[in-house]
Amino acid sequence: MIPLRPSHVVFYAVVVTLTVTLAVGLGFWFIRQQMLTGNDFLLDAESKEVLARIAQVAPPIDAVKLEAALREHTATDEGLFYFQVHEPAGAVIYHSPNLGEQALTDLTGGLDKRTLAVPPLGLLRVAEYHTPAVHVQIAMSLRNFQSLNDDFVRVFVIGVPLIAVLTIGFGLTLRNSTLRPVRRMQATAARISASNLSERIVVPPGRGDMAALARLLNEMIDRLEKSFTHAKRFTADVSHELMTPLSIIRLHTERLLNDPDLPAKFQHSVEEQLQETLHLAGTLERLLMLAKADSSALSLQREPLATGGFMDSFAEDAQLLAESRGLKVVLAQNDSGTANFDQGWLRQVMFNLLSNALRFSPPGGVVTLTSRCAGGAWAVEVRDEGQGVAPDRLSDIFERFVQITPRSEPGSGAGLGLAICKSIVELHQGHISAANRTDRSGLVVRFSLPAEK
Repeated sequence: MIPLRPSHVVFYAVVVTLTVTLAVGLGFWFIRQQMLTGNDFLLDAESKEVLARIAQVAPPIDAVKLEAALREHTATDEGLFYFQVHEPAGAVIYHSPNLGEQALTDLTGGLDKRTLAVPPLGLLRVAEYHTPAVHVQIAMSLRNFQSLNDDFVRVFVIGVPLIAVLTIGFGLTLRNSTLRPVRRMQATAARISASNLSERIVVPPGRGDMAALARLLNEMIDRLEKSFTHAKRFTADVSHELMTPLSIIRLHTERLLNDPDLPAKFQHSVEEQLQETLHLAGTLERLLMLAKADSSALSLQREPLATGGFMDSFAEDAQLLAESRGLKVVLAQNDSGTANFDQGWLRQVMFNLLSNALRFSPPGGVVTLTSRCAGGAWAVEVRDEGQGVAPDRLSDIFERFVQITPRSEPGSGAGLGLAICKSIVELHQGHISAANRTDRSGLVVRFSLPAEK
């Protein structure tokens, strides 16, 4: 699996860089060992000639005899080798002229071959060979070896960061090319919603995993679209079919209530029947409206209107409605502006929000309206002084049949009012949300629509 997250790309780059570094390091170590092995071979070969010449010297061996025996040979090979002979006790009795004033370190009792730094001669490979009479030391310059080592260090210092950068760049390029179809899928999936289930994810060419994933997601969206379509059609069909019998029931119930011969003991029951019939008819009307909104069949007569005049007119009607319930409506802010909306449907939204606010406001409470125009948006807020909504239910109150109060409580609706508000606002390309007040108890419902700047 190709890394997808940036941390995986970094991990990938670190692993590749360490692998390359280790491989280069092992390669350099192997070359170095081969070079040292070659130098040691030359030293051993040279030692055979030197030891053979020393073996011809009659004992006791002294500096004069060694000078005579080795002078010609060391003069010939001094371009490549350095020579030194010392007694077993350590006293030097011969060293080649090319050593100058420098002396080679005595290796007696240690390794017979060592790499030593001897200023100003530089790095030397020194070998020591023992005879009963003397110890012979032969050394070779490791200038080529030192040059190779310096070159490796330079390559290492420059190459490792370069490899890391190139690996990260390659990893990011590979990551982006791999994630490109995923991002396209994500963007398409973000546009798909309950009101836009017709869009499909573009299937990448080929038969890879991404293509299989895209096909699987499209199949899932197909099933969701069919389910939503069936549910919407069922809601619309049932609501439409029930409207006629409910209208007949309502007419007969009203006729009974208007009949002077209706016994008094049935009066309350018939009134309850009429109230429930009206409630059910209202619920069906709302369901029909939501079904039309879902199918984009709800007709909007949008036109540029003054937001200030709209809010002034609504505030007057809202105040009359609130006074009948012993409450008060205040238009705290009303900016001047122009927005493109359907006045009738938006009044429906405002009355639904006001109805909820009045229902949950305490006796003598105040419902506050604000209207602001700024930044190309018209924002309206409705604030009440009720108990608010549990935080975990704030995101659910715009769903259908979600009720803040139990159905058995007086004044409770069918849980469709805020769902209708949401559908109308979204048809206007707007957004609606709710939050609890922070200055005191109560709920704030706000919606915003596009407005002229």
